[in-house]
Amino acid sequence: MKHLLFIIILFALCGCNHLKDAKPADLISQEQMTEILVDIHVADAIIDQKYGSQIANASLNNALYTRIFQNYHVTMSQYKSSYEYYERHPVLMDKMYVQVITELSKKEAVMSK
Repeated sequence: MKHLLFIIILFALCGCNHLKDAKPADLISQEQMTEILVDIHVADAIIDQKYGSQIANASLNNALYTRIFQNYHVTMSQYKSSYEYYERHPVLMDKMYVQVITELSKKEAVMSK
């Protein structure tokens, strides 16, 4: 009886894991997510450079994020669920961040001139 209960619990846990790994219905594409991440990192850098701390300026940070999401026609909820999905898929996240770093490096080169 204990073995049967253990097997049932094991299958239930595996089933939950599968549901957790499912793509969100409103998943932001990798290309658009990359663009959003670039803008978010730029916004974070601006706040950090100008005010010294993102935590102290959380309201400004939230306002900038809201504006970024509006520009891309996505919601905060959609961004969060997409980010969490990509977090669970590190190969995809790594691929996006290679592009994010490339874009940020280009922006930095332009600003340095």
